Amino acid sequence: TCKAGIGGQDMPISVVPNCAIKPKREKRFYVADQINDIIDFSQVYYKRPCERGFITDWDLQIEIWDRLFRHVLKIDTKEHGLLVSEPVCNLRALSRRMDEVAFERYDFQSYCRVPSPSMALYHAMPTEAKTLLSETYSVVVDIGYSFTHVIPFVEEAPVNHAIKRISIGGKIMTNYLKEVISYRSFSMMDETHLVNHIKETVCTTSVDFKVDLAKCKLGKKKNPYRLEYVLPSHVDGNTMGHVRPENAKPIDEEQILTLANERITIPELLFSPNLIGLKQAGLAETVAQSIDACHPDIRGLLFENIILVGGSTNFRNLGARLEKELRALAPAECKVKVHSFGKNGNQNVKDDLKKANNNNSMDVDNESKANSRKKGLLDVAEDDPALFPWKGGSAMVSNGAYAKYCLSKKVYDEYGPDACQRKFHWYV
Repeated sequence: TCKAGIGGQDMPISVVPNCAIKPKREKRFYVADQINDIIDFSQVYYKRPCERGFITDWDLQIEIWDRLFRHVLKIDTKEHGLLVSEPVCNLRALSRRMDEVAFERYDFQSYCRVPSPSMALYHAMPTEAKTLLSETYSVVVDIGYSFTHVIPFVEEAPVNHAIKRISIGGKIMTNYLKEVISYRSFSMMDETHLVNHIKETVCTTSVDFKVDLAKCKLGKKKNPYRLEYVLPSHVDGNTMGHVRPENAKPIDEEQILTLANERITIPELLFSPNLIGLKQAGLAETVAQSIDACHPDIRGLLFENIILVGGSTNFRNLGARLEKELRALAPAECKVKVHSFGKNGNQNVKDDLKKANNNNSMDVDNESKANSRKKGLLDVAEDDPALFPWKGGSAMVSNGAYAKYCLSKKVYDEYGPDACQRKFHWYV
């Protein structure tokens, strides 16, 4: 998604998909806030400017930015500064291109690009000092759209040689759920928008996958994971379905999608990438490897301060599962603590773990997100971890950190793009 707003505010003005969408029966593409005008999201065609987390179609990306600056934010770029996030370990050529677009196309007065985990940490662990990052020892686990990154931070700097990446993100999990549903129930390979909503609504992380998978083989009434998802009819104008309550009377016109082990198998990809043939370590092993690559004297501090950010961290019990597996991998003298946020996460993971064990890791609010999106508008909760980078950037502007780290247009005109390379050297 693309989050745009004014620095110093609590919430972004706009949160829209970072893509162009063409409905099935129309010839034009919709971008940014125009996506709100789409009535029917069934079988829509997506055109994305990013591939595997990196910008590859600059023309489309600039078209999206033009729409945000001129029609959503309604600002004159020549009179404002720009704070933008970039991927972890971004390619130098792509960073240089972004610098040129900011200064040469939009003529911003000042400009700063910061990797999104750095800004997310700035919000998750606030500090009174006007520095870019919280002065702590911490590990940020960023589960994004294309990848999952594990970044250890020592005081104000990331430990670059200890950064790890898993090729699992929200996109792969959505595509895997599409394949499973299409094979077992309905053909939904073209229903990316709907399947993504199903994933966000009903999927939950299993604290003990083998035990819970065995429970999914029980009968209809004894299976604690079985539920019925009512597919949208598009008659009432609602493009999303909802979870039907257990005691609700069936309606003849309803199309029912029955889900059981799919609910726990999709998030399990984070911990077992080998389920889809990826020969990579799971999330817990990757975090442990990243911490082991740091200095031995600070490993205990890093295990005690693990922070989950990114939209895919909203799966219930994700923090509890990660903490449980890390306890088995961490040294006995180390204390393990995972900070999870959002609607489906608690800052105190111990309570979440106890709740999961007592209720078979099954507490799901059946209709918590049933109507979260209408006509393409993304309704994001205030504590959604996906907003942490934007909120951290907004805090940088309000407390003066942006003024310290930004590059002015005057300096850029004098020294060119090389000035940006010297100024923004967070991950080198």
